[in-house]
Amino acid sequence: MAKQDSGDDKVTGGTPAARARARAAEVRAEQEKQVKRRRRINQLLAVVLVLVAGGAITAAVIAGQRTANAPAETPPNLSADGAVVLGNPDAETVLQVVEDFQCPACGQFEAVMGDKLDELSERDDLRVEFRGIAFLDRASSTEYSSRALNAAVCTVEDGEDVWRQMHAALFANQPSEGGAGLDDATLIDLAVDAGADEDRVSDCIEDRSYDKWVEQTTDATFDEGITGTPTVLLNGDKVDISTPEDLEKLVDEAVAAS
Repeated sequence: MAKQDSGDDKVTGGTPAARARARAAEVRAEQEKQVKRRRRINQLLAVVLVLVAGGAITAAVIAGQRTANAPAETPPNLSADGAVVLGNPDAETVLQVVEDFQCPACGQFEAVMGDKLDELSERDDLRVEFRGIAFLDRASSTEYSSRALNAAVCTVEDGEDVWRQMHAALFANQPSEGGAGLDDATLIDLAVDAGADEDRVSDCIEDRSYDKWVEQTTDATFDEGITGTPTVLLNGDKVDISTPEDLEKLVDEAVAAS
C-alpha cells in the first residue's frame, strides 16, 4: 500500500523544487530592487556630475574671458600708439614708419632709407616714430613676426641707441619667408650685442613678455586704416617715396608748412 503525503511539504513551502523556485523568485525580486536602487543612485550622480561639469565649464569660460580681456603688459618708453620715438618728442612735424620685421619690403626699405632716417632723427624740428606690427606670423613656422617685434621692444628699456642697433640687426639678419625664423637664442644674442642687459632681455624674449601687446597694437594699427608694410606717414598722411632724397624733400616741405 502506497504511503500518503503527510502534508508537511505544503506547510514548509511544498516540494524541494517548489521551494527552490520560491527562493529563486525572492532572489530575483531582491536583485530587481537593488538594480532599481543603483539606477536611481546613478541618475542622481549623473545630475550632480552635469552640474559640477557645468560649473567647471562656466568657470573655465569666465577665466578664459578674463584672460582675453586682461590688459596687455605695455613696453616702456613708447608713444601712446605704441611707437618708438626718436628725435624731438615735441616737434610739430611727425614722420612715422609702420613696419613688420618679417616683411621683405620692410627689409628693402630699411636698406635704402635706414641711414636717411637716422639722419632725420637727429633734427630738432622733426619727430621720427617707428611703429612695429606683427601680421606675418604665417610666413614662418615659429610666429617669427611676433617674436621679432617682442624682441625689439624688449630692448627699448635699455635706451634709444640699443633699440636703434637692435632694429638694424633684425633687418640685417632678416630670415627668408617660409622658414623657422631666428630662434630665441639668436634674438637674445642680437639684443645683447646691441647693448641690452642680458639677464633681463633673455627673460623678456624667452617669455615673450609683450606678446599680448604685440597682438593688440597690430590690431589697433589695422583698425586705423593701415593696410600693409612698410607704410610711411607724414603728419598722419600716407606718402609714397622711392629715394632718400624724396623723403628729405617731403620732410622739409612739411616742416616749412608747420
